Amino acid sequence: MYKPGTAGVTGGVGTLAVTGAGMSWWISLAVTLVIAGTLVVLFARRRRRLAREDGS
Repeated sequence: MYKPGTAGVTGGVGTLAVTGAGMSWWISLAVTLVIAGTLVVLFARRRRRLAREDGS
């Protein structure tokens, strides 16, 4: 359960600092996954296109 800090700051910068401390790690993970997914899709499309052209 979340407990506010001793300073008594609720809903302000203090709360953001406490709850968002590890946020940059999640953001970098999300960006990495989006880039990896995009590359997988692009390579799969290219592979299918090349296979279609070779079979024609």
